[in-house]
Amino acid sequence: MLRRRRANRANLPKKPCDFQVRIHIIEARKLVGQNINPVVNVRVFDQVQPTGVKKGTNKPLFDQMFYFSFHMSPREFLEKVVTIEVMNSRTLRSDSLIGSFQFDTGLCYDFENHTILQKWLLLTNPMDANGGAKGYLKISASVYGPNDEVKRYPKAALDDSCDIESNLLRPAGVELTPCTFSVRLYRAEDVPQMDTALFEGVKKVLGVGSKKRKELVDPYVVMNFAGNKSKTSVLYNNENPEWEEQLQVGCKFPSMCDRIRLRIKDKDNFNKDDTVGTCYLNLSEISAPGENGFLPTFGPAWVNVYGSPREYSDLPDEYDYLNMGILEGISYRARLLVEVSTVLNKLPEEPSPQGIEPADVARVNQYFLRRRGFTLRAAFMDATMLPESVSDAPISFEVSMGNYGNQLDPNLPPCSSTTQPTNPISDGEHYFYLPWADSKPCVSVDCQWEDIHYRLDALNILKSICDRLEANVHRVHHMVEAAAPPAEAARAFIELIDLLRKDLGDPRRQLPDLPSLQTVTPLDRHMHEMRSQELQAIRNEADLLRQSATDIAEALNEAESYTHRLRNLAFEAQNCMPDVVVWMLSNKKRLAYARIPASEVLYSHHTDGTKWMEACGKNCGKPQTVYLKWPPKKDSVSPKCEVPAVLRMVFWFGLEAHASDWLRCADEGEMSVFAETYENEAHLLGWGKTGLTRPHWSDVNGKMRLNKEHFDPPPDGWSWNGEWFKNPEMSLSFGKDTGKSEFVEDVYEYETRIPGTSWSRAKQSWGNVRGDETAHRDETELASGWMWKDQEWTVDTNRACDEGGFEYTLDPSMAGYVPVERNYHLCRRRRWIRRRGRDMSSKKLKKKEEKMAKLLEKAKEGWEYSRLFSTKFHSSEQKIDLVRRRRWHRKLVASGAASAPVFFFQDKDEDDIHHQVTPRMFMSFKEPHRYQLRVYLYQARNIRSSDQSGLSDPYCYVSFSRETQKSIMLEATIMPTWDQTLIFDDVELYGDPKVVAAVPPDVRVELYDYDTIGKDEFLGRSVIKPHIRLDNRNAPRLDWYPIKFFDKDAGELLAAFHLMLNEGDELPFAPERMTAPNDTLYRVPSGIRPVMQLMRVEALCWGVRDVKRCQLLSVDRPHVTISVGGAQMHTDPIKKMKKSPNYENPLLIFQKVELPKEELYMPPLNISIFDNRAFGRTPLVGTHSVIHMREYKRDDKRFLAEPPGEQESTAGSATGSPTEHAIDMGSTDDAVPLVASSPKKSADQDKPKKEVDEEDRKATFVDWWSKYYASTTEDDERAVDYNEKYTDMIEVFEEPLEKVFGGFNDFVDSFPVFRGKGQRGEDD
Repeated sequence: MLRRRRANRANLPKKPCDFQVRIHIIEARKLVGQNINPVVNVRVFDQVQPTGVKKGTNKPLFDQMFYFSFHMSPREFLEKVVTIEVMNSRTLRSDSLIGSFQFDTGLCYDFENHTILQKWLLLTNPMDANGGAKGYLKISASVYGPNDEVKRYPKAALDDSCDIESNLLRPAGVELTPCTFSVRLYRAEDVPQMDTALFEGVKKVLGVGSKKRKELVDPYVVMNFAGNKSKTSVLYNNENPEWEEQLQVGCKFPSMCDRIRLRIKDKDNFNKDDTVGTCYLNLSEISAPGENGFLPTFGPAWVNVYGSPREYSDLPDEYDYLNMGILEGISYRARLLVEVSTVLNKLPEEPSPQGIEPADVARVNQYFLRRRGFTLRAAFMDATMLPESVSDAPISFEVSMGNYGNQLDPNLPPCSSTTQPTNPISDGEHYFYLPWADSKPCVSVDCQWEDIHYRLDALNILKSICDRLEANVHRVHHMVEAAAPPAEAARAFIELIDLLRKDLGDPRRQLPDLPSLQTVTPLDRHMHEMRSQELQAIRNEADLLRQSATDIAEALNEAESYTHRLRNLAFEAQNCMPDVVVWMLSNKKRLAYARIPASEVLYSHHTDGTKWMEACGKNCGKPQTVYLKWPPKKDSVSPKCEVPAVLRMVFWFGLEAHASDWLRCADEGEMSVFAETYENEAHLLGWGKTGLTRPHWSDVNGKMRLNKEHFDPPPDGWSWNGEWFKNPEMSLSFGKDTGKSEFVEDVYEYETRIPGTSWSRAKQSWGNVRGDETAHRDETELASGWMWKDQEWTVDTNRACDEGGFEYTLDPSMAGYVPVERNYHLCRRRRWIRRRGRDMSSKKLKKKEEKMAKLLEKAKEGWEYSRLFSTKFHSSEQKIDLVRRRRWHRKLVASGAASAPVFFFQDKDEDDIHHQVTPRMFMSFKEPHRYQLRVYLYQARNIRSSDQSGLSDPYCYVSFSRETQKSIMLEATIMPTWDQTLIFDDVELYGDPKVVAAVPPDVRVELYDYDTIGKDEFLGRSVIKPHIRLDNRNAPRLDWYPIKFFDKDAGELLAAFHLMLNEGDELPFAPERMTAPNDTLYRVPSGIRPVMQLMRVEALCWGVRDVKRCQLLSVDRPHVTISVGGAQMHTDPIKKMKKSPNYENPLLIFQKVELPKEELYMPPLNISIFDNRAFGRTPLVGTHSVIHMREYKRDDKRFLAEPPGEQESTAGSATGSPTEHAIDMGSTDDAVPLVASSPKKSADQDKPKKEVDEEDRKATFVDWWSKYYASTTEDDERAVDYNEKYTDMIEVFEEPLEKVFGGFNDFVDSFPVFRGKGQRGEDD
């Protein structure tokens, strides 16, 4: 090995040559200290480069690359030392060293490919020889000499998949402490079925085997940590296994591995063992470094396991990969009772697993298995933004917690955890919604969990303090960015600090004391002590900061560090409460989900039973917006861009003893409970019971016989309020054109023939797509409130048909139409279409008709019709309908302290089967409150480029409540300025306006790129809380809102959103309209749009470099186009790139451009490069956008005033803003200096310039040294001649010019130019 290394060095030349050192700082772990702000300083010889500062973390992710270049002899270079120091960055004091690591460049050069690839460095403190390890840093380093091949680093793995211990580099003499991690696994609960029940069914038919239900799962647990693995024994046929075993692994402490992985598996004798689910224990959450820290400890406590849905199927599970713990689990799978402990200076002596002492098992069974009754309530206020892909079938929602509330699990008792199936209705533009009107569905889930209020109360208090501090810091940051007066910003900052000191000193927000219970674990005590000390330290520092703060920027950074420190405390590792999961169901399939932490909706109370506001979850009893998500796909290249649904919900979760407090959340609504049953009939020689495939009276799914007599008597504590009544589903009364402003009316023309004859009109010649008879197309009645947009009916040929529009089939009752005619075809049809649109002048008539339709609907018999019970129902009977049903309700009212309304009955017609039935729950409102929303869309910047040209054709969908509107489309830009106001009139919102003002619904803005061919492409989404004032005063200000493309940044949106109560008060006047052809649309009003001023913009386009090919050809004659504020200018083309890549006339001057007066609203400056080719073609080479122009702004009046005189521009041509004059830079003799000197008045000042130049050339030669001495000294013999003849002086700086002029960035900057579709990647 040594010979091979020496051979590598022998290939280097002996003379000085070029070397490059490349170091990639990836991440750090286990850094010693609390509340540190780590930064890495990379020092190679005499060059130092720092990383960015990561605030408030012991495991920062840097992912930064550094380059160092040297020119020296190989022997000298390979002896240079590389020092990597991890520092704790501090604002008011000098940085302190956490740990460092040193190696010489020769060590790196001797590795394979001269690269240290993704190695961990053990950090130590040279000043503390006995201090041990100070943390770990992951890096890659390369040293390249002459003729060495440069290779790209592979992407670094940020998990524990690799063997970390084998990739560790340690300084000489540093040893790690051996330790033993012990994980006790007591038991598990709710392990789902994993094996088929086929053989159990055969045994049941044959009457053999046990009658007891067999639990079809054989679970065991595998523990992984730091490359070591251990597993428990297998317990067969047990869904609630009790292992009572201890697993041990040995490792070195402190270990770089941060997670203990626990994986439940199912033993399979014939195939590979199945994975039930995976969970992790993070060591950073169950331990603390430093002198006051503690070793990893946990529990005994329950750990929840998530993965794929619990429902078992003999077919392969399409979401089985979620059980591996790589992606977010979408459903509760099981829970484990776990205890973790750590012992230093000891390695495991006995193999795992080991038994647990019976006394410890008895202690856990006595204290940690106690349960209390909890109740989860939820009200669905709205369900909007449903995509068209889920609009074909009724939609319902399920709320579950753990396995409680799972309606698709046949082994669980029923509960009111789902809403009634409802048909989606179009919002008229882009999405669908569920028409719940004034009866909002509610759900209730009763469950049993451990009472851990003392943990979750402390968590919620910390989160509330942190949320308020973050909001205040953001407000002050916004004021500083908006260039608010310093006194006003300072006053806001002082208010921020005072509020923080008040929160930390308020007795109502003090952390609750730990109860004197046996369930309090060592980790609870450690966390309570650490949190108390840290909160006190933050308060002391806040007191000091309030007294000593002088600079607002530094003080804000210090306040921001408080938020990181508080956020690091706001977690709970021993949270036994599973998440609340909301599912969207359709046709018994799970489509989309959302997981909500139970702590966020938890109701907390004092010892006297009163509400403890500060300890309640932030969304307990308050309306909140829930965004559902599609289940994550494995290796999904193009995930779905649309949101499955947006729900407006109210949650409440608390003890059953406090369930009555849920009624206080009704907020102008009345809770109603209804018993429900369905009357079913089939069509066989008339409607009746004959031919039914389900009971005549049943539940909505038809699985249970539910006669009206089964509901008598009512449950204990409940009584009937009235008789049974028909209550049809209101969504069935809405047609396909509901909510749409334009609709395509269609009718089909049918023809038949006898084999061997020609086509002729059928007996039923006109019908719909299902074959039901309709009137002739010319006799089709136009619905009231509509008007025809097309003059005549036309044949629809834009479908699978022949030239005449016909499609053919053998029998129309069998469907199966094809576009090609065959001799055996006996029927054909073609589709006639005609567009109709809303008559906007008949709004009042439309409202009357809608009210009349509702009254008529209530008066109907309430039947719903369908071909089969499994297909979608509709309100009007059709020819092909074979079944029908109608819903009956009967109201229940509580009398006194009522329990959950559950009906228990015994069905004598089905072998005395016992059933449990839960009623439907609704929150009923008398009438909604009406609002008006005004959306002021002004512009966006740096949005995604979707076209190959590097630009997009953006437009917006703006959604609020049950309405969606579309903005205008702008062509070929990534910096669009819409300048448009969208008005949402008569928006109906239910609930107290004060509650709506406190927690308003979100406004969703989605950006799309218009494509003439294919589907429009999604560009990003922004979610905003509207500005709301019930008195309709104080119009909002425009602000920048982030645009997200999934989890990535995709630009910013400049807009304002004003929600106004429209109940009697006068609303502001409508804004002025746009010019043609958009004269029906509104502009942003002058009171909200930015205040503009005339400004002068100068741009010096020096040249272009490293231009890649464009459209397979090299770029030879490029020109630059610069646009800002609606004005545009371009340079003259470069004559020959290969000869000179610089522009002859590089200066572009926008003499008068209207730009915002406030820097916050300053538009970007767009730089585009075009290539000038034959036949006048100018393809786009690339673009760049200067987002923030603040650093280029000059407040000097010389830049704002118009220079005297008028000169013609020779720099290029302009559009939008005329150029009256420019500085001529064609001749170096006549050039105006960028930094003008201050000459004394000369006797030759009045002479023409050419004449003065001639005389100067004939004058006596004066060297630069004379000018230097004249400028630096007053009396110097060497400057006498210069002082007599010249007045110009030079300014001499004692520092390098790069430092004085900021790297000369005040003169030129380099801007990377990009072209193509999508955002810039890692390789750009």
